[in-house]
Amino acid sequence: MSDDLRFLELNLRIALTQTVITEDGHVAEIRKLVDRIDNIKIEIYPNEHPPPHFHIKTSNFNISLTIMDCEILEGSLKSNDLKKIKYFHERNKDKLIQVWNELRPTDCPVGPIETR
Repeated sequence: MSDDLRFLELNLRIALTQTVITEDGHVAEIRKLVDRIDNIKIEIYPNEHPPPHFHIKTSNFNISLTIMDCEILEGSLKSNDLKKIKYFHERNKDKLIQVWNELRPTDCPVGPIETR
């Protein structure tokens, strides 16, 4: 297969699996739900800014934490909730890296995480 066809195939796969067209014609990115802890959603978005990170969402807060060391990038939360997230991160860092790498579109400003 030529490089052009591979490029087209990759971009079509991304467009078909990571976006959705809303009723009003807008294209929206699909967020990947990595896991849930009680009412806490752990998500990764396909086209993101550096550094590699994940999002924590509830009805009360929305924060971003780095994948590599679980440091808060944006937002804040209670220490009790942060302990739950850090516990999750310790046991699921490989899963977060895997999902991050699977969701990287070719034009994403942040590429895959090297795990060597």
